[in-house]
Amino acid sequence: MYSSLSKQRQKWDCNLEDMAYKSLKSLMSTCDVPFLSISPPYQTMEARFQKKECNITSQVKILLYGWWKQIKGATVKYVKGNPSIPTGLQFIVMATATTTGFACTYEFCNNMPNGIIACIYDDRKLLASGWAKDKKSKSGYALTAKKMLKLEYDCATASAGNTNGATETYNLIKDCPKSGDPKPSNGYSMNFLRLKNYTISEQEALEQAIKKWWGVLETKGLGSEYTFSDNSEIASFAKMAHDGTEKLACAVQNCKQNGETLVACQYSPAIGDGDKIYETGKVCGGCKALSKKCSDPAGLCE
Repeated sequence: MYSSLSKQRQKWDCNLEDMAYKSLKSLMSTCDVPFLSISPPYQTMEARFQKKECNITSQVKILLYGWWKQIKGATVKYVKGNPSIPTGLQFIVMATATTTGFACTYEFCNNMPNGIIACIYDDRKLLASGWAKDKKSKSGYALTAKKMLKLEYDCATASAGNTNGATETYNLIKDCPKSGDPKPSNGYSMNFLRLKNYTISEQEALEQAIKKWWGVLETKGLGSEYTFSDNSEIASFAKMAHDGTEKLACAVQNCKQNGETLVACQYSPAIGDGDKIYETGKVCGGCKALSKKCSDPAGLCE
């Protein structure tokens, strides 16, 4: 790809941010991805985030990275000497030589369910695309994942003959066991946490647990050790990051009698000692072999 001789430095434009926010806010009666109607000479790009409780900065970073990387898989054609990229529309908007200003905004749509579960999806995408901080990595970031699966929440109905992961997970902690960790359900890996606060909201408790479990990647580090061990100090992260995991279910129980709150998440299928946590390689490079496509922005096989 040729370099540009006329690309101008882009600066954040507060007026553009205000215009985008007002247009977006007026469309938030549904959770459909809106098309912002902003008059020329402005151009827009839109996308939907999964949950308002996720870190907006991380989500935007993933999104912009995915849009910018479109050029790697696109075919560049030249029309009258000018490059044309039909499959990289967002990249074109970002890379237009005459663009001098830009801005981003967001708004929470009204009918999104509460919870923090979807943030696990975003953590996996961050990891798969090479943006997850790893204390032991020379680059400071964990290696990209070749075939990281997009997770589904495990709420299959028992009447359909399937295991209801959500119900089973709740049953493990509903009676407020006072000591020890509950055993995971058959076919699941599990993370478990006791919080010494029985008044904390379920949502906040789950958020703290996920942050603690995933956070060992940044505080302890993975480095070049991609083989799972349940006794490892990063085992909680590994259960969440296993590229073979397809489903998860979480439950929270406030236990006033014990003065604590219990949090449990289960992941299926289970990862076992000696299993590879995830296969490193080109992002989404193994999706086709799984009969899946790469997410947009890139990161997960779905």
